[in-house]
Amino acid sequence: MGDRRQQFGERLLGSVSGAFDIAAAYFGIRLGLYRSLADDGPATSTELAGRTGTDERMVREWLEQQGATEVLDVDRDGDGTLRFALPPEHAAVLLDPTALDGMAGSIRSLMAELCMVPRLLDTFRTGVGIPYADYGPDESEGQAMSSRPLYEAEVASWLRAVPGIGSRLAAGDGAGVRLLDIGCGSGWSSVNMAKAWPALVVDGVDLDAASIAAARANAEAEGVADRVRFEVQDAAELAGAGYDLATMFEMLHDLARPLEALAAARAAVGDDGVVLVADERTRDSYELPATPIEQRHYGWSLLHCLPAALTVPDSAATGTVIRPTTVRTYATRAGFRQTTLLPLHSEAFHLYVLHP
Repeated sequence: MGDRRQQFGERLLGSVSGAFDIAAAYFGIRLGLYRSLADDGPATSTELAGRTGTDERMVREWLEQQGATEVLDVDRDGDGTLRFALPPEHAAVLLDPTALDGMAGSIRSLMAELCMVPRLLDTFRTGVGIPYADYGPDESEGQAMSSRPLYEAEVASWLRAVPGIGSRLAAGDGAGVRLLDIGCGSGWSSVNMAKAWPALVVDGVDLDAASIAAARANAEAEGVADRVRFEVQDAAELAGAGYDLATMFEMLHDLARPLEALAAARAAVGDDGVVLVADERTRDSYELPATPIEQRHYGWSLLHCLPAALTVPDSAATGTVIRPTTVRTYATRAGFRQTTLLPLHSEAFHLYVLHP
């Protein structure tokens, strides 16, 4: 009993230190402190405060904390003044927008969600959730930052593995293939699919207006706005058909009405197209000990995914830990005749092909 108590206390003490790490990293990201150290070199507290337009005393405390926790390297000038440097290995994790191991997006999302903890007390009591938009730009921009490197690295290989569609794409530049990206967020999935095939036409839809605005800007910046169009649209209320492929990336578990959204996706591709779903890597059932990734998924679910889904009456309330059996059940109930789990490794997702 004593050992178990001690181990649990040590675990929570480590979690407290980890929470301080997240908050301090958030300051460094949002205030440009890391960026200045990376781009302009090592600095004293006075120099860094001057570069970034921040308060020297607060910056001094932040720098000393970052040095004490070995996030920053520390040297002393000849007069004893402390000078702090950001190691390039740490800079890559904190600042590189294409790094698969980048953490800036997750840090921003987590801070947005922790700010909602007092409101979540009421959600526990009433079952009434918190709208996605209330989480603010740190949530939407953080999610986009987290997903962008994965889409850049993997999304083309996902499409190549889809039966029928993959062979059509392999045969050319994507001409004649129409793709609907449902729940596109800030558009990085749509943009990277279009960049992989120079003639591919992509329509992206999402319910969040701020995300769609960001998606349009991203498509313009990446030079694909002529073939990638974005609209604010509820996934459960899609209109139109004639698509060869509909994609639903890391969003099925977020939906209050997943059956309606899947049925709409089925209608959009007709009898000849397919739907590709990418969602969290989970086991088929609840097993202990849980994997580290499932432990994190439950955390995201408590703070954001489940509360956001509970804003709609009679929500499916799936939660982040969406299991393969759940995806197959939803697909069958939405009218799909077959669901195939692709034998393709992804760093983050299971990949399902849904056949009408």
